[in-house]
Amino acid sequence: MVTLQLLKIEDAAALLEFELANQEWFESYIEARDEDFFSEEGIKEHIDFYLSEYEQERIYPMLLKNAKGTICGRANLYNINREKESGFIGYRIGEEFVSQGLATYATKLLIDVARETLALNQLIATTATDNLASQRVLSKNGFKQVGFKPEFTIVDGEIIDCYEYRYLIKQFLGVM
Repeated sequence: MVTLQLLKIEDAAALLEFELANQEWFESYIEARDEDFFSEEGIKEHIDFYLSEYEQERIYPMLLKNAKGTICGRANLYNINREKESGFIGYRIGEEFVSQGLATYATKLLIDVARETLALNQLIATTATDNLASQRVLSKNGFKQVGFKPEFTIVDGEIIDCYEYRYLIKQFLGVM
């Protein structure tokens, strides 16, 4: 069984191990992190920043952990805007844990958090045009493709295009 848990400072060593083990895998899909991130100090600064942003309700940083407590992935709500009742959703699943439904599961739980805890109305996600797995995750969870973002980011030195997806929470609650 996998659970979604709030990121804690006590997760620093395990998170660093997870990020190092999956660095090459992640960088084949998303923009690379700065090298400073991949150290004890760097990961602690990262967690401190995320927890500070969490306290200010700008981010909801979560870890996916299996029954042994091993980090399998990360899933976040970020750029939360209370006035606009919106936020962005992102996830990254460790290479050895892909194709197990974890991103779909995490996305479903984050939608619940957005609705029930944060009272958001809209979630936004972006995915590379060639990342079919991520597009399926979003579609399975009710996200609709609403836009094309040319030259949106750089992955492994290559400028890539992305699609934008949106999920309207109140629409799915029958309120509009």
